[in-house]
Amino acid sequence: MMPKKQEAEKENNERWLITYADLITLLLIFFIVLYSMSKINEQKFVQLSQSMAIVFGNVGRSGVLDGGRSVIPMDNATFRQRRNITNTKEQIKRMIANMGLEGKITVREEARGLVISVRDTVFFKPGSADLGPRAQNIITTVASLLSNLPNSIRIEGHTDNIPIHTFRFYSNWELSTARATNVLHYLVQKKNISPDRLSAAGYGEFKPVADNSSEAGRASNRRVDIVVLDEAFGKFEPGNEESSSSGDNLSNNENTQHTHPDVSVPDTVTDEEL
Repeated sequence: MMPKKQEAEKENNERWLITYADLITLLLIFFIVLYSMSKINEQKFVQLSQSMAIVFGNVGRSGVLDGGRSVIPMDNATFRQRRNITNTKEQIKRMIANMGLEGKITVREEARGLVISVRDTVFFKPGSADLGPRAQNIITTVASLLSNLPNSIRIEGHTDNIPIHTFRFYSNWELSTARATNVLHYLVQKKNISPDRLSAAGYGEFKPVADNSSEAGRASNRRVDIVVLDEAFGKFEPGNEESSSSGDNLSNNENTQHTHPDVSVPDTVTDEEL
């Protein structure tokens, strides 16, 4: 007599319990990690959060994957310096909007620091390096925002590639340098910016930001850049290398009163004087 076939096994309808158990395990691990993080050193956690806020809060900074600022905790002086730079950038943006200068003045953060770029038509007449009343008013407003920063400031003059050859300006080198220097003189004479924080440079047509083949491109290249140097770059300015190597930093100098000798600066040169 043939044995009866075993009855087919019943389908298991409880396999969802395996997935559910995995989910519960992952949630348990997640809460354990959260609990462990709550026990870390509070000061280090604040430093880390501040560093990450700078990395992900800055416009134009894409983060750690492509060379953004490190999330390694930074010292308090460096954090304050970068926070002040970011705050100043936002203040200058508001100033630009309030004065209706969008498209004529731009502000951006670069590796070297904060760059305030002003088109030449805002400050100067064509072929001239003289600062008019409107230019002086704008520089006065910018200077009031920069006066409280300890950073070194570099004034950079740029032109397009259209040659110039006048009695005063033999080439674009002279024109760009004269424009940068006149802005510097105004900051020293009228706004009492300490001269040891300032420097001027003229690049002629050799540092363009746009193509000189079009009028729009040439207009973008004719500019004056006011660069608030990042602490990491400013320490390499002449006179700053010795102080940085001796271990001085912003936190040690906060309560130190600095006095600067009287510096005799010539009046801004005008075309009429020549």
